[in-house]
Amino acid sequence: MTGDRSDNIERLSPNDVPAVVNALLRDGGVVVRGMLTLGAAHQVRAEIAPHVERREPGFGDDQGFYGPHTVRVQGLAAKSLAFVDTILLNPTLLAIADAVLLEHCGHYWMSQAETIYIRPGNDAQPLHRDDVNWSYAARLGINLQVSALFALGDYDTAVGATNVVLGSHLEPYDTPIDAMRAQPVEMEPGDALVYLGGLAHGGGANTSGDRVREALYIGLLVGWLTPEEAVVHSVPEALARTLPARARALLGWANLRGNVATSGVEAATQLWQLDRDRLDDYRGTFFHR
Repeated sequence: MTGDRSDNIERLSPNDVPAVVNALLRDGGVVVRGMLTLGAAHQVRAEIAPHVERREPGFGDDQGFYGPHTVRVQGLAAKSLAFVDTILLNPTLLAIADAVLLEHCGHYWMSQAETIYIRPGNDAQPLHRDDVNWSYAARLGINLQVSALFALGDYDTAVGATNVVLGSHLEPYDTPIDAMRAQPVEMEPGDALVYLGGLAHGGGANTSGDRVREALYIGLLVGWLTPEEAVVHSVPEALARTLPARARALLGWANLRGNVATSGVEAATQLWQLDRDRLDDYRGTFFHR
């Protein structure tokens, strides 16, 4: 039961996960206030700052989509333990993902995490649906991904607050996007925009002149689809050994159950299960008891 879609994005407490999930399924996106404490937001920001400073803006050859004045840094689990502790393992985010994704998979994992720091002069990003990365699966009409954009600093319209088209997740994934329906989502540091992979959205234009929109993105994906980022290659074995088991699984250092079966032959069928008892054996894949 998801009720009628609201005209404006709902803003809810991280302590009321059922209400957050209801709004997410109804509208496609919801703001969770204070999903990070200010201290956690500042710590994550500080730990990734040296990497942001070294990275040139722009991303590959597609400057129109990724932004010529936008700084994107991946491999965050190896760059910030605060990212692992407060974002990857955020209990509210994982509870939301459990409620939305486990209906369609035996487990989920991280598809991608990156900074999206939009500097002055960057134009608005084209509106898009993330699920088009998995175009065949996107035709199934199920939720493939739960994503979150965490505000680490300024996140108002002038610096490029994310534009969303509420309700667009209920349309077929190849439906033309009506930009006239888009609205900016302003947030305070520590807030998070949580949204489904079918929601049409895009970063806004930074017209501030002297401020940067500082956001950290994370996407959680059903375990039977290939992540957008080659996550496991950015997490060295020595680091993986030090992380909690749940973090290792989310980062690809574990086998995954791709289906939801709990009995019969299907229950024995898992993904990445060869050589599963040895973390240091790269001939197969990895498992953590």
